[in-house]
Amino acid sequence: MDTLPWSRPVQFETDVGSHRVLVSTEEAFHYLLNNWPSIPRPRFFDAKRACLDVLAGTGEPEDARTAFIAVCEEAHVHVTQ
Repeated sequence: MDTLPWSRPVQFETDVGSHRVLVSTEEAFHYLLNNWPSIPRPRFFDAKRACLDVLAGTGEPEDARTAFIAVCEEAHVHVTQ
């Protein structure tokens, strides 16, 4: 299981004026499971799969980071990175 920090954190807006920062695949996976504010769409499932792959030791953390940013964009969640 890879729980090391990503090369760069991902900062995104959770509400108007409120932000959240995630620094690892594990944090992103938990956020997707427990706090995702939008109806799941295709990139949501892609991001969950990318996170699971990393946590299982078969994926790359940067792929999970990229997938998390993509799901944010799909849901119109503003990412400030």
